[in-house]
Amino acid sequence: MKNTKITTIELWRFILTVAIALGHLNTFVWLDTGENLIFTGGRVLAFFMFLSGYFLMAHYKKQKTSGKNKNVSAAKQTWEYTKSRFKALYPALFMGVLLAFIVRNAISGTKITEIFGVFMDSIWEFLGISQIGAVGLLELKSITFDPVLGVSYLWNGPLWYISALILAGLILYYIVSKSEDFFTGFFAPVFVIITYASVGLTDAGWDRTMVNSIGLPNGLARVMAGMCLGMLMYYIVEYFRKKKFSEVMTMTFSILHIGIAIFLLYTIYAGITWSEFTNGIILFVFCVVLLTNKDYIAVLYNKSSFCNFLGRLSLYYYAVHIVFVFLLAYIFPEMSYHISIIFNILFTTGASFILMCIDDYVVTPIFRKEKNLEKKRKMA
Repeated sequence: MKNTKITTIELWRFILTVAIALGHLNTFVWLDTGENLIFTGGRVLAFFMFLSGYFLMAHYKKQKTSGKNKNVSAAKQTWEYTKSRFKALYPALFMGVLLAFIVRNAISGTKITEIFGVFMDSIWEFLGISQIGAVGLLELKSITFDPVLGVSYLWNGPLWYISALILAGLILYYIVSKSEDFFTGFFAPVFVIITYASVGLTDAGWDRTMVNSIGLPNGLARVMAGMCLGMLMYYIVEYFRKKKFSEVMTMTFSILHIGIAIFLLYTIYAGITWSEFTNGIILFVFCVVLLTNKDYIAVLYNKSSFCNFLGRLSLYYYAVHIVFVFLLAYIFPEMSYHISIIFNILFTTGASFILMCIDDYVVTPIFRKEKNLEKKRKMA
């Protein structure tokens, strides 16, 4: 089978996922300890928002070009796309929420008679749509807390992003399917401007729970805005892909690739956090370079099976990393900061590999039979 993945993207998925995870380790455990914090993770979540939007638009354009959706309603197109994304993302999300639910209730000593009630309070998170439920507005920044019946908490806070990704994808795919011109010429730019005007581009914006001018949850609006930019990025990437590169352009993209990569690694390591706006511009350019995939650097590690493996692993790593932030801090309260970083990476990587195997060998055979049958027909 021909490898169609862009390996550079897969490698950076993993690197920046680990960066986000270590940032959460600092935030939830070490922030108030006076430690000289490193590996903050910076503001790199926009990288994943841009990619999600880009691949959404790429899927839509592919379907449109092939003519498969010529006589299919926008609603049906949207449902088919959302269903496929949900099947791809939900197993990791569910396993991440379940593991966090078990571990954090065990740490908190929740009574067995209260477990069902606490579970029902968390049903939106278990269903993968926490961004439209009461849950999702607050993640307590402590290692333990006492669950209270009738109050919804996020057991696995970072998974708000995957929940928002599913919901935002549904909305955006429908809009672009109804009218691509309306989306690119009006909706996307206006929505991005309104969203960032509402929540701001400074640290204060992250602390607001609602986008006051349009009434959407802060997280969902931010993901939609980031995906809008990623969808518009599609046209830029396609322009460069179709263009015949000269030596000067290839070298320019190579320098950008090296320069931004070094910059990101340095800021992640040194604990430097730039404004969301600055990071967004840098990550946008980086995504364009990686997705264009025509520079000299990409050739060095393109089509690497190991990098593709890391890219797949990143989803499961993201799904479970917060569990080990809380668990290791509870089991080893005297562990030093730098040792906790090493242990966190090792335990999270091991657990994410196990979850990926469960998904591949248990979930996929049971719930993705249609996809497997289609693959077998093509191979035959």
